[in-house]
Amino acid sequence: MLHSGLMRNLFPKCRLFLLLLPAIMLATQAQVFAAESDTLQIRTDQKVIYCAARFAVDSNAFSPTLKDGIAMATEWHIKVRRVRRYWLNEDIADITVIRHAKPDLLTRSWLLTETPSGISRRVYRIEDAIQFLSGLDDFPVLDRSLLQKNRPYRVSVSVEIHSEGISEAWWAGLWQPAAASMQQDFSLP
Repeated sequence: MLHSGLMRNLFPKCRLFLLLLPAIMLATQAQVFAAESDTLQIRTDQKVIYCAARFAVDSNAFSPTLKDGIAMATEWHIKVRRVRRYWLNEDIADITVIRHAKPDLLTRSWLLTETPSGISRRVYRIEDAIQFLSGLDDFPVLDRSLLQKNRPYRVSVSVEIHSEGISEAWWAGLWQPAAASMQQDFSLP
């Protein structure tokens, strides 16, 4: 009897939580990115096309998690397509870059690694870790010889933020990572 009374009182509260869970997740994700100040720049030299992407991220979204010793990662997707007017756009490049920041609470530092290159470095300021996770600076995307002059191309960049603590929880399947995207058109002179 005591058990059934407890279940009767607990069930409406659980149902309310489950109904509010999607709204809580959307509100949390909306606070991570501020789309007004996102920047995407395409730069070319004699041989390579470079991409500089920076998402305006609320530092409060990263800072408490990294300070508490929870590793975070950003998964970047860069796509280059040739824009065609009367046909589907042609894919030229599809690149995935994963940047990972792993805190070391003993030394109060963060080990920053990048997946495709395998390059790592240790930083001692949380601002450096947040800057590393929230942007790509002069990232080499493509050999210029693969593109034709005076043709329109589109670069699309998207990013997802992943937290190590969430992926191990039972409700990880319900949680969608915070994500943002932007694109820019360009052509070779």
